[in-house]
Amino acid sequence: AYRHLALLLEIFNNIIQYQYNGNQHLVYAIVRRKDAFGRLASLTLAKAIYQCNKAFPKSEEPEYDADAEEAAAQVAAMTVQELDEGGRPLPAKKDRGVDGDEPPPRKKPPKGRFLPNEAWMGEIKRSLPLETCNRLLQHLVPVVDDMCRRKNGVVDEIEILEVFKDITMVGLLPVPHAIVIRKYQPNQYTSIWFTAFMWGVIFLRSQKPPIFDKECIELFQVSNEDETAGGGK
Repeated sequence: AYRHLALLLEIFNNIIQYQYNGNQHLVYAIVRRKDAFGRLASLTLAKAIYQCNKAFPKSEEPEYDADAEEAAAQVAAMTVQELDEGGRPLPAKKDRGVDGDEPPPRKKPPKGRFLPNEAWMGEIKRSLPLETCNRLLQHLVPVVDDMCRRKNGVVDEIEILEVFKDITMVGLLPVPHAIVIRKYQPNQYTSIWFTAFMWGVIFLRSQKPPIFDKECIELFQVSNEDETAGGGK
């Protein structure tokens, strides 16, 4: 998951560095979620483990126990000892194998689960390209906070977007990095996202006259702004 997070941050950085003009909606969405970037920057191993356990509860299935397996093997081997014609004890069956051959190799226990540590967490945090987004937030968050103070917290989103259009980030962001080109690899999840996005655009642009019954749409959510207009998301 952290690899996907790094790729997402890389997309944000490319847009901020090279396509800031015309993407004010994305910039505004990043500013509104400034707390998420702050939590990510201050993430610790203890917080990460807590959130993972909260999102993915531990399975109730018993884990592998080598001591328990050894005890069970000893109990299973406690049988009446066989003797030869002279009264001498014969080797146990588990040592003789089948038809006197060598015993079969013992099944190896499963590999242990990965246990994260502080060194691993530090390496992950260093690999996340957060600097560009953090610089953006350091400059734009005070601008938005000042607008909210001047208007008693009642600021329309359109006003903020208009202000963002007039703001330049030249000289405020880190040195632009080289554009990374990655080959798109289709998968089930991106196909679902593209399908929902495409039909959402078709729905929004087919309202006059409306050719779709919004009450029957299940691919994406439709919310009504008033009794006559609708929007998809």
